Amino acid sequence: MAPSFTQFTRIFATALLLSAVLLRALPASAAAVQSDTMPAIFRTGFLQSTFKTVDIRDAKAVLEVNSREIARIMGLGTAYEVVFFSDAAAMTTAVRKGELELVALPSIEFMHMRKMASLIPAFVNSENYGLGIRYVLITRKESGIRSFSDLKGKSLLLPSPGSYEPSHLWLEVLLMREGKVKRDSFFSQVRESPKPSSAIMAVFFGQADAAIVTLKGFEVSRQLNPQIGVKLAVLVESPHLVNEVICMTTSTPESFRNNLIKAMTSFGSSKTGQQLYSIFQTSGITPFKASFMAGLENLSNEQKRLKTKTALKK
Repeated sequence: MAPSFTQFTRIFATALLLSAVLLRALPASAAAVQSDTMPAIFRTGFLQSTFKTVDIRDAKAVLEVNSREIARIMGLGTAYEVVFFSDAAAMTTAVRKGELELVALPSIEFMHMRKMASLIPAFVNSENYGLGIRYVLITRKESGIRSFSDLKGKSLLLPSPGSYEPSHLWLEVLLMREGKVKRDSFFSQVRESPKPSSAIMAVFFGQADAAIVTLKGFEVSRQLNPQIGVKLAVLVESPHLVNEVICMTTSTPESFRNNLIKAMTSFGSSKTGQQLYSIFQTSGITPFKASFMAGLENLSNEQKRLKTKTALKK
């Protein structure tokens, strides 16, 4: 039995939604699809590391079955192929060879890969109007922890890097500001928590000293249980950090790219669009803007500066 959509990462749900938008953006007749506005086979690439908690075969099957069904309902003749890559180097090679039309990437991988391959950033998750996720580091108010340095020797819960990789970069920068490079030398224990709600309750009941969770997840938990707001405090808050970027490649016809962006303008407010957003449990996708990457790029640049500073001291 195929897993439910809630078991997949945010980037998977976003890319699946995009497949629906891609098909909706095309001309209504199968004959028109065969024109130069759309490749005969639309190939989307993913990194296997994005699906650490999901069987790759299940992920591939669910994505392809739903894409084919969308195409059948809409009377479109375009084939849809999902390609998984073991690492970024293999995906980069495929992009260079023109073997992919669409690439779904964690944002940190996007920053690396755009230097080595011709990528056209097209969409990001529309959470916070495309600016991305904000993370918070929470503790119990009664713990006496008032600053990040007070966490030395304490236990910490982290989100999964497959779904929330920028939170790990943020933690690395916080540690480097304290002159620490390895988190294991600062914290007594670091564990991953699959769900924000589980991490929040672990801190609430004293099972962990601190946790990094999404600001949205923390706010929802406070609304559902006001005692969480009474007992827990936000120690540090991150800037907005984009989680994933969906890119087209230069092998994609320019006319298709233009049609897709136009279609996105009206799709989100349509009844069909809202239904898909609800089914896939995502806030949707929005056209990429370079400014959306500012928070992550600034954090990455600070990481590089702190690494250089640390190296010079040795």
